Amino acid sequence: MVGTWTHGRADKSGRERRHIQPFRFSTKELGSSEQFEAYRAFCHPVIELSLPEGAPDGFPAEQEVWDLGSMVLTEARLPGDRFERKWRHLTKDPLDHWCLVLAAPAEQRMIGFRSLARPFEGQAADSRVVSLFIPREMFGSEAAAFDHVPGVLPDTGLGRVLGDYMEILEHHLPELTPAELPGLVVATRALLAACLTPTTDNLAAAQDPIVLTLRERARQVVRRHLGAPGLGPDLLCRELGVSRSRLYRMFEPLGGVMRYIQRQRLLAAHAALCDAAGARHIVQIAEDVGFTDASGFSRAFKLEFGYTPREARDAAFAGLPRPPAPGRVPPQSIENLGDLLRGLSA
Repeated sequence: MVGTWTHGRADKSGRERRHIQPFRFSTKELGSSEQFEAYRAFCHPVIELSLPEGAPDGFPAEQEVWDLGSMVLTEARLPGDRFERKWRHLTKDPLDHWCLVLAAPAEQRMIGFRSLARPFEGQAADSRVVSLFIPREMFGSEAAAFDHVPGVLPDTGLGRVLGDYMEILEHHLPELTPAELPGLVVATRALLAACLTPTTDNLAAAQDPIVLTLRERARQVVRRHLGAPGLGPDLLCRELGVSRSRLYRMFEPLGGVMRYIQRQRLLAAHAALCDAAGARHIVQIAEDVGFTDASGFSRAFKLEFGYTPREARDAAFAGLPRPPAPGRVPPQSIENLGDLLRGLSA
């Protein structure tokens, strides 16, 4: 009784894809009475899972497993509320890894950190769980400090940075190539050390990934408030929990905070104008992304992209190739999760 366990495939020409590919596990093709047992067997080398008595039949679950070379990241999509799972770490043949967990129930997310080599029991009914598995030897003499990290991290301050980084990492992994993985692991290691054991040296070493994570969260805030007249440094400082001076330092390489906000507004307008199915007028699109002056929008758009909003819209309606937005940076066979984790090396 096994679930579907596949690896990303080569493209139609038979050549290997340039980007890294995950392993995928699914129980959805099994009968409802077999699904939970298949998922339990998949997880069993790492944790022991059980359902309470009287749980309904069926356990449709999917899991992606990304092998990063020295770490493994997984994303599980699970049934949720009706299936409150219980789990505990194995008491024999343990894996000496830490597990950083980002669980996303409907109401709020939870950030957990624990050692797979130590006893632990818990229960949850989360519908989405992102986990990062980290071998202990990766941190050498620093490892002992990690043993004192609390099992649940606050979703504030450095804990929030770490949770945001997990979201960003999971989202952008499909864009990475194998050659980029060693650098990613180095940055992730530095961020883990800074957020879990925030010494002066660790924080200094992790400034690049911390700033990138804060910038990504800023991008999400800006996208949510594109049309708001109050979108500016004050709102970003409140949402990110940083001082105005730090915010300005973060965005200085990108031309400043207001330049960044304008560019995000223009990129959103560009995407809307190039959507041939869109019915909004150009003026309406400009207003929706925060431009109150039509002529000012047109001038800013042409300065950014080299053509006018009307030219972008006409090309979309004519079925011509979508004009580019200059300067945008686009973002084996194993049996179970334990086999992959045992292959990790620092």
